[in-house]
Parts: sequence; C-alpha cells; structure tokens
Amino acid sequence: LHNRLEDRRAGELAQAVLEEMRQLETGGGDAVQPTDARPAPTSPTEETQPPEMPTVQIDGYDYIGTLSVPALELELPVMAEWDYDRLRIAPCRELGSTRTDDLVIAAHNYDSHFGRLHTLSAGDTVLFTDPEGNRISYVVVEVWTAAPDAVEAVQNSGHALTLYTCTPGGATRVVVFCDRAPADEKSAPE
Repeated sequence: LHNRLEDRRAGELAQAVLEEMRQLETGGGDAVQPTDARPAPTSPTEETQPPEMPTVQIDGYDYIGTLSVPALELELPVMAEWDYDRLRIAPCRELGSTRTDDLVIAAHNYDSHFGRLHTLSAGDTVLFTDPEGNRISYVVVEVWTAAPDAVEAVQNSGHALTLYTCTPGGATRVVVFCDRAPADEKSAPE
C-alpha cells in the first residue's frame, strides 16, 4: 500500500512539473538558464555547443527537459541532478548530456516512472526535449538486466542515452540503451 501511494504521489508530482514546463514553453523561455557560458572554439571543427545542458527551475529544482516514451505512453520531466529525494519526484540525470551523447537517466520503478521499462523492445522510440525546445529522437538498441554493481557498464555504455531502474525488490536493474535515431545523428566534422 505504501509503495502504491508513493507511486501515485510521484506520478502526480511529475505531471504537475510537466504542466508547469509546458506553461513556461508557451509563455517564453525566460526561465531557461544555460549552466555556463559557451566557450570559444579552439579549432574550426570543434563542437561549438557547450556540454552543459540548459535548465529550467521549478519549485526549487532544476530540470534539463522532458523524456517521452511513446510505446509506454509515458512523458516525464527529468531533473538536472539526482539524489534519493529527487527520485521520488521525477527521473534524474545521473551524468552526461545530450550534447556529448552520454546521458544517463535513473528513476524509481514506479509504474508512473520507469516501472515498465522492461517491456520496451529494440526499435522503440524515446524522445528527449530540452527547455529550449530542442528535440532529440533516440531508438532503443538493447534492453538489459544488470547486477546492481554493474555501474561501469551503465555509466560508460558508449550509447547516447541510457535509462535504468531497479527491478521490484531491487535485486537487479533494468537498463535500456538507446542511440540517436538516424535522422538525429550528429554529422561528422569535415
């Protein structure tokens, strides 16, 4: 009963944040704050976009955008930093960035969060939209069950996006590895 109430509360909190994020999008981008100023490129082929992602602050928390998983009919805000209290509200960035193609997002296994990740299949679409409206399309390449101590494999997977959560009881983790969809792949430097 406690877990179901916590799941419901988390789903309601996440939906409230999503609604506020939508209102900020339609009312202008004044609340979007890049984490740092753009550094000057050191060569003509160097990536000119900083690895830091823009954020929007809602109720004292920074969010890096929204995650949408159409196959699960799931749309959630993603917090910029993670800790156990934040995970009770929304999925959280553990590390990485969409700009460096190494974003890792963790969430509780609530049905309203990542509880159904295990039902995804290779080829499913995952969308990420940052506070500036930049949308990146990813495709699921693998759904994996991992030991809780497989941290290195999750954090350094070589995939552009990694989503993960605990299985019920916490004995293992469900990990979803995604790469950019072909239309969203970064072009190689000339």
